[in-house]
Amino acid sequence: MNNKDKKTVWIYAVVLFTSAFIVLLITAYSQIKVNKNIDEVRNKLGTTEKEKSNFQMNLSSALVENKKLNEKIQELESEIENLKDNEAKLEQEIKDTKKKNTLKLENYQKLMNASLSYYNGDIKGCSLILNKEIETEYLDSNAKQLYQKLLDLTTEKAALEFYNEGYEYYINKEYDKAIESLKNSLNLLDNDYFSDDCYYFIGYSYFRKGDLAAAKDAMNTLISKYPDSTYKKDAEMLIRLYLNQ
Repeated sequence: MNNKDKKTVWIYAVVLFTSAFIVLLITAYSQIKVNKNIDEVRNKLGTTEKEKSNFQMNLSSALVENKKLNEKIQELESEIENLKDNEAKLEQEIKDTKKKNTLKLENYQKLMNASLSYYNGDIKGCSLILNKEIETEYLDSNAKQLYQKLLDLTTEKAALEFYNEGYEYYINKEYDKAIESLKNSLNLLDNDYFSDDCYYFIGYSYFRKGDLAAAKDAMNTLISKYPDSTYKKDAEMLIRLYLNQ
């Protein structure tokens, strides 16, 4: 081999070596870049997984906290409802107490009025208040004793006075007033010797007014409640002749 051929071989060798070196550099650089990219992807994946894990932890904590908050809200709502119920109950108790106290006061006042009527000689007025207006459930024991004492003192006397008053109205042909007074007598006492008289004159008062149905009811009551009454035959005759139409 001459010098020219040697020189050519040497040049090829240098070119080949240089090319190989360049290829090696490029390959090494590419590998480094790939590795770097792999590391970056791996780091990103790690970061993503970490973020995902953190997100899951945060979500779990948030759900737990939300559950606690909802439970607390329900407790508070329940307490509010209980407070509303208690408030409504208290308001009703206050209203009931006020009403009860008002009724007590009214009944004590009526009892005082009955006492004044009695001491002023108005037996009928006293008896009417006692029997028609006073509710004894609103009186205490002492007031009830006074009530009963006045009742015992006035009932029979007032019933007789109402009967006498009703009879006078009947004689004077004031039939509406007669009926009212005679009924007051019966409301106070319906088992005294003049009680059948009351029904008899009530019946005739209705008869004189033209109210035959009411007259018949009064006479039938007389017959059923007082079978031994001296008015029984007269009442039966009135019903048979005039009230069975």
